[in-house]
Amino acid sequence: MREQQNYRAAIYCRLSSEDGADHESMSIGNQRALLTEYVEKQGWEVVDTYIDDGFSGTNFDRPGFQRMIADIEKGRINLVITKDLSRLGRNYIMCGQYTEIYFPERHVRYIALNDGVDTLNQTSSMDITPFKHILNDMYAKDISTKIKSTLHTKARRGEYLGALDPYGYLRHPDDKHKLIINEETAPIVRRIFEMSAAGMGSRSICTVLNDEGILSPAEYTRFRKHDPTKDGEFVRKRFWCQTYLRSILKNEMYVGCMVQGRQYTPSYRSKKREPVPKEDWIVVPDMHEPIVTRELFDEAQKKMQARKKVIKPLDEPRLFSGQFYCEACGTAMRQHTTGNGKYTYFICGKHHAIGKLACSSHYINYDIFYQVIQEDIRRNAKLFSEDSEQAAKKLMELKCADEQKQAAKMKRDLTSAKKRLADLDVKLKRAYEDNMNGKLPDHIFSMFIADYDAERAGLRSSISDMEKALEKVRDAKSDIDRFAALIKKYTSFEELDRFMLNELIDRITIYETPGMGRNRIGKEKTITIYYKFVGAIQ
Repeated sequence: MREQQNYRAAIYCRLSSEDGADHESMSIGNQRALLTEYVEKQGWEVVDTYIDDGFSGTNFDRPGFQRMIADIEKGRINLVITKDLSRLGRNYIMCGQYTEIYFPERHVRYIALNDGVDTLNQTSSMDITPFKHILNDMYAKDISTKIKSTLHTKARRGEYLGALDPYGYLRHPDDKHKLIINEETAPIVRRIFEMSAAGMGSRSICTVLNDEGILSPAEYTRFRKHDPTKDGEFVRKRFWCQTYLRSILKNEMYVGCMVQGRQYTPSYRSKKREPVPKEDWIVVPDMHEPIVTRELFDEAQKKMQARKKVIKPLDEPRLFSGQFYCEACGTAMRQHTTGNGKYTYFICGKHHAIGKLACSSHYINYDIFYQVIQEDIRRNAKLFSEDSEQAAKKLMELKCADEQKQAAKMKRDLTSAKKRLADLDVKLKRAYEDNMNGKLPDHIFSMFIADYDAERAGLRSSISDMEKALEKVRDAKSDIDRFAALIKKYTSFEELDRFMLNELIDRITIYETPGMGRNRIGKEKTITIYYKFVGAIQ
């Protein structure tokens, strides 16, 4: 890499808890001051300072670092400087990727000031850079192992290690590792166990809680942090769902046990969490006041187990699986069959899970829905088989009517605009030559340049818009041709099958008038079929 005078520098600073006792000397303020002074002394331009405070060096998915990478890709930066190599990162594989490959390929000079690393000067200090990366990585691994060991010791002592208060409890004001009962939410937890022990299913319990306006755990946490003066009136966004309700009913924390260690990270370089088998959880009994008795807890478990359905695995996916969605909330429609097997129907998945507060049912009988899809495919297949040209023309008018009408005029205007742009370039060249020869005064030349730039910008914008509109027409024509060839294959069929539906249809949605009853059918419900290549055909 050749030395340049016009370096555009990015100052990168990072700090995390892994930096330990050297926290003061490694502080963000000290890093920034040291690097800014060095860059200014060299006479280089500081484009920006990129900071990641509280982010581990083992992971490069940091906001400040990613913003710096984005600016490198835009060509804003050609020099990156850090206090030392460990500020760049502690993952030796990724650090080597950036210092040995990424930065050189983009002609970006990298300097680690205190380590004497400079990719412009391939001195002996650069020879040991890979080993420094490995040492930094080993340091991160050692810190991770010690932290995990400390946390496991605390968990075995029954100390609470969670970042948030568990629903029904609060962290003790004098000791955040101890739990005390939350008098606001504990009665709700107790009531949930009582309803379950009485034989109510999780869906029914959720419906009761949502209908009564009781905030879900996530909403309750948000409500506690809500400031009406800054945030305005509190608006409920989330509801009780069966998944979280069941997690409460199965949690032995509510009988006084401290239950932890239910997840782990496979590697110190990864943030991904994996579940731990239940027999390996860390459970310490009698660590805080219980909300429910052991008898009530056990009774709730029995009733939940008794209500558990044995779901038989399907030999193959259901016919409309992965294709039918509620238009109101975007959730997949769920297919159900009555207990006697007499009726099959669809309802909104969100309505099924949460209730009418989240979304209306969008109920539709399976046979009626099947018939609508079957008839629509047959109708379109017949149109394109009998008169493909006319059907394509009507579909083209539907998809891009305005662009198609103006296509001929746009082509003429586009040719004219490109010709005018070429003429301006010729005039500019002549004006430049006249100015250099002294035939055109500087102030007139400057006025000409200003007018030229303005007109050229307008022409380029118009050319871009016209080219996009014409491209849309061309793409629409190509897509309609592809759809026509596809739909003609199904001019004659007896039954719908998954291959046909997946080949022809992207998705199907259903909309219904809000507040309507479950059994009202007809024009209040609208089914929209989005076909491959062409979308909805009205």
